[in-house]
Amino acid sequence: MSDKGKKQNGQADGANSQKPEKKMTKYDLKMQRRKEEELRQQRKARYSAIIGVVVVLLIVGVLGWKFYEGYQDKHGTYVTVGDHDVQRSEYEYYYYSGINNLYSYYGNYLSYMGLDLSKPLDEQAYMESMTWKDYFDQQAVSQLKQVYALTDAAEAEGFEYDASADVDAFVESIETGAANANMSAADYLKSSYGTLATMDNVKSFVEKSSIATAYYNSIEDATEVTDAEVSAYYDENKDNYDSVDYLACKIAADMPEEETAAAEETTTSAAETEADGETETADETAANQTETTAPETETAGETETLSEEEKAAQEAEKEAAEAAAMAEAKEKADEMLNQISDEASFEDLYADYATDTAVELRKTNTKKSSISPTGVAQWLFDSARQAGDTTVIEDTTGNAYYVVYFIDRYLDHAKTVDVRHILVRSSAETTDEMTDEEKATAEENAKAEAKQKAEDIYAEWKNGDATEDSFAALAEANSEDPGSNTNGGLYEAVTEGQMVASFNGWIFDNARKPGDTEIIETDYGYHVMYFVGDNAEAWHVNIENTLRTNKMQEYITNLTADMEVIDKRGNIDYLHAAETESESVTGTADETTAETGTAAETETQTETESAEK
Repeated sequence: MSDKGKKQNGQADGANSQKPEKKMTKYDLKMQRRKEEELRQQRKARYSAIIGVVVVLLIVGVLGWKFYEGYQDKHGTYVTVGDHDVQRSEYEYYYYSGINNLYSYYGNYLSYMGLDLSKPLDEQAYMESMTWKDYFDQQAVSQLKQVYALTDAAEAEGFEYDASADVDAFVESIETGAANANMSAADYLKSSYGTLATMDNVKSFVEKSSIATAYYNSIEDATEVTDAEVSAYYDENKDNYDSVDYLACKIAADMPEEETAAAEETTTSAAETEADGETETADETAANQTETTAPETETAGETETLSEEEKAAQEAEKEAAEAAAMAEAKEKADEMLNQISDEASFEDLYADYATDTAVELRKTNTKKSSISPTGVAQWLFDSARQAGDTTVIEDTTGNAYYVVYFIDRYLDHAKTVDVRHILVRSSAETTDEMTDEEKATAEENAKAEAKQKAEDIYAEWKNGDATEDSFAALAEANSEDPGSNTNGGLYEAVTEGQMVASFNGWIFDNARKPGDTEIIETDYGYHVMYFVGDNAEAWHVNIENTLRTNKMQEYITNLTADMEVIDKRGNIDYLHAAETESESVTGTADETTAETGTAAETETQTETESAEK
């Protein structure tokens, strides 16, 4: 730019600067304040909009998280069992199954176990370090591990099982229970198996559990127990299976009465003395009070010493009286013992020496576990015992002596039998509105119909192949006994007295032989019977069952050993309590190691030192 231009600009600037400032009128000030207020409102509106957007985003985020949490709670992984993600609904099925099973066994007696189902289970102690929630959690986890381990093994082995009948039976039980409780099936399911229970998901749980059970049963059936194993187990546990016959006479000691009784007698005597008019004058009473009070004026230490001495004297007197009573009972027992020559003499003496002659003196077929006191049981089951042995045994707890005569020790050779049956129930449907006569008529009609149906089934069998297999097929198709209608109506190793009277009488009839058939009546209805034959003796069956159970427990333990349970969401308290305890123990062990060295090092050092010595 030229100097001339610069000059002109400079002149123009100077001219402008020299113009007088415009004076602000009231109107101008008012407009300025209005403009400033508008600007403030605009800024405020922008800030409010921003804050509103943030709040909305936060609300949407919280609601979204809540929805996510709710969805995860219902449909996400509640706990992991091995390679299987278990949802909450499935976990609760097993959790509440444990509660239902316990209630079915004990019912209203649960309160005696310290359990109140109306109160939170995590606030009720099952034992010192475990709540009832922990207990049922443990049951649920154990069941889940077994079910998944068994179904995994079944799949790997190609095992197949149609669980439709089990599922149908479950659905029927739910519908029946709901009807009895005047509830819908859906509500009854939720009340029984948790709020997330539906008929569809619970049916799938029942199916899986049924497959696991069927596979377990197949393994159990294939598990062999040899006669050698049974014999070896018996030799190691004879006391649990042998029985004894013996005679016993209890001679109880005449123990002294308690101090309370003596105190009552003293009080009574004092009252009687006063009633006889043996009262003192005021002076005499004062004199006696003075005499009585005098010792009490002694030092507190002397008074306390005297009181303790009195107590010790009383206790010594009591012990002496009890010892004398026991000595007297022992003398009687020895006196009786010296007169016993055989069983007959024992029986003759019993009436003269027994404290309670109403007690039966002869004990037969008695197991060790049922004999009391323990000293008597130990003497009877001593391997050195011989027929005719006698003794006197002290029972300090019962303050008595027992005179005992040993007769015999033996293994119970009671037989067991196998039998098939087809049950036709004869129960009639009656209502409260029916008269007694109408109910009786309904019962008679039901019995007649049941009898006719049993006869028709029996005739069908006789007119067919008339074999055990054909009978089993008819049992599965017609029997109404849930305990046997899925295995051909078979009951194995039945012991005498196990079944109802008429059923028991028929199968244990001495004339019974394999293949015998007949229709009999019990309180349950009519039974088409098929006698399979004798099984092993009861003791052999019991040991065989015990050994098979032990083998199956070992099988399940090994099968589930590597099945880890992971609870990432912290739903199962006892699992994390165990982890905390483990960490605590580990921390302590680490601290100990830091101070003393590792256990391996210590052990190696000890071994080395021992070798050197």
